[in-house]
Amino acid sequence: MEDRSAQRQGYALTIPDALLHSDVMRRACAARDFQEIFRLVNRRTGSSYAVIASAVGMMTTSRVSDIVRGVRGIRGQGVMERVADAFGIPGAMLGLPARPWESAPKPPSNVPPSADTSDVLLVTVTVEGRRHVVPISRRTLITGAVGAVLPDRPLTRVRDFATPRLDGTRIEAAVEHLREMWHSLVRADNIFGPGHALASVHQQLGILDSLLEHAKGTQRLEVLRLAARYAESAAWLHEDMADMPQAVTWTGRAMEWAVESGEETMTTWTLFRRSQQATTMKKAAQTVGLARAVQRDAAAHPAPVRAAALQQEAHGHALGGDEVASQRCLDEAHGFAASPETKGDARSGHGDFCTASYIEIQRATCWLTLGRPDRAAPLFEAGLSSLPDAYQRDRGLAQARLAMAYAGVRQYDRAAEAAAVALDIAGGSGSKRTLNEAVAAVNSLGEAHDSRAVSSLFERFKEGRVLRGEGA
Repeated sequence: MEDRSAQRQGYALTIPDALLHSDVMRRACAARDFQEIFRLVNRRTGSSYAVIASAVGMMTTSRVSDIVRGVRGIRGQGVMERVADAFGIPGAMLGLPARPWESAPKPPSNVPPSADTSDVLLVTVTVEGRRHVVPISRRTLITGAVGAVLPDRPLTRVRDFATPRLDGTRIEAAVEHLREMWHSLVRADNIFGPGHALASVHQQLGILDSLLEHAKGTQRLEVLRLAARYAESAAWLHEDMADMPQAVTWTGRAMEWAVESGEETMTTWTLFRRSQQATTMKKAAQTVGLARAVQRDAAAHPAPVRAAALQQEAHGHALGGDEVASQRCLDEAHGFAASPETKGDARSGHGDFCTASYIEIQRATCWLTLGRPDRAAPLFEAGLSSLPDAYQRDRGLAQARLAMAYAGVRQYDRAAEAAAVALDIAGGSGSKRTLNEAVAAVNSLGEAHDSRAVSSLFERFKEGRVLRGEGA
């Protein structure tokens, strides 16, 4: 998709090459079957009806729904041209004149495709006598739009490749290769953060989507199970990039594929991921309800999955202000904790991150949610000392929350030290979620004018130095 993306600057939606060149899309375009075209774009790219309507222009969400359901069609050439432009479908595929973007010049190859935390400047601003740190894109700063902050939905540039039709033996080999690659991607994510893994995950999803066009019988079930695994990873990576709409979309896709394949473990795990997302959105009841749904058939799940579900339920109780229930769940979770020898590649199954040290860090987070930073700070310190090295992003989040805890008990020097560590990890990992929490921790110190460590921390960003590679 790289060439078309380069030609289509300013267009909201461009479908992947793997989908554009698939047999089913070619047939739909040749027949001008817009019901099938819209259905494929919705299902294969995760684009909602609202996104499709916005991309096409002069079209409502309800009309997109009608087209997908076959209630209405598309006949006017002008509308067809807008559809071609919306999805990046060359005019010839729909029997239309070449679209203007097909001959658009490509941008210089040295222009970076998107911003991540390595492109972020942190600058200090003062509002009503209080200092704040604001993340700003370097390119935004250069163009003079100093007031803008990082986009809410970071872009992921993905290069897709058309996958040739494979016979049964080659599909089996492809599945085995992609299964092994998934473990490497999980480990890369834990060590380096989402920016190093997200593009690869989407590329493999494009390949798996192509394989689903040809795989049959038991082979199709294997491809579906692997696709669900990759889709769940995409959801997590988008969440770590602070892109909750895409995280929710890909969790739904993972659940759909898991249900179709009969993979009960993955279906259960997507419920766990939904519970995590509910926590992020501060929905206490939904967090608890989904976490309990994971535990309904507890005996069928590995012990670490039960531990993960229990600590997740604890977060829901903490959001609801129920201290006793929260602590009870965390105590019970320890009985099912994963081995501390984890390598961070999920080879031992879902939930292998849920070690005893992870549970104690979550206990600290629950105390912070409950308004007890005095209890949270020592637990963060203890949990960080034994957290496996593979989980650098978790370390960054815990450091940011430790800073918040120390700020809550007015230990500002310690808070500044922890916030500085969190910022360094955020810069090295590319995790926008970690960056957001680290910046929030720094800003919680904005009134601590008498702390030398806090003043030094703010001085670090006084001239808007680059986040990555510059210490305090």
